[in-house]
Parts: sequence; structure tokens; C-alpha cells
Amino acid sequence: MNLLEVMDKEPSLRVIWGGAAALGLVGYVAVRFRRWLVLPALALIAIAAWTTLGDLLDPHVGPAIMQEAGLWYVAQAGAAAALAVILCVAGLAPKRAV
Repeated sequence: MNLLEVMDKEPSLRVIWGGAAALGLVGYVAVRFRRWLVLPALALIAIAAWTTLGDLLDPHVGPAIMQEAGLWYVAQAGAAAALAVILCVAGLAPKRAV
């Protein structure tokens, strides 16, 4: 597999961070509305993270991605997924009485 073709098929970090922020904020709002929506929101985030990071587990594509994009790409993608989970779970915080 040509290394120049590997990252052409992977999402950019801008897309990954944008998607994670959007999913996290939607999850936050949904959980503030109804607490039980945390489970579907986290499931959606898990599916999105798996589709984004799943290629890293492939024995042929994973090392090629690591070689071309580096550990920074993997760390950023993982941090973006963590942000989405944190935002979603933050919606479970008790509402303050005004």
C-alpha cells in the first residue's frame, strides 16, 4: 500500500475535532433535557469514535497511518473522542436552583 494514499482516506484533525465538539454539545443539551438520553448519546459517540479510530487496529493500515501521520494524529483523535464523552457526561451535573 502506498503511504501517500493512506491519509487521503482518513478524516483530517479539523473534521475529527469539529465532529467531536458537535457530538459532545448535542449530547450535553440532550442530557440536560432528559437524563436517560446519556446512554444513546454515549452510544453515538462510541460509534463515531470507532469509525474514526477503527482503521488504527487494522494490521496493514494502522502502521501506515502511524508512519505517515504520526502519534500526534492518534493522540489528537483520542483527545477529541474524550472531549465528546466529557461534554456529554457534564450534562449530568445537577441543575443549580436560581
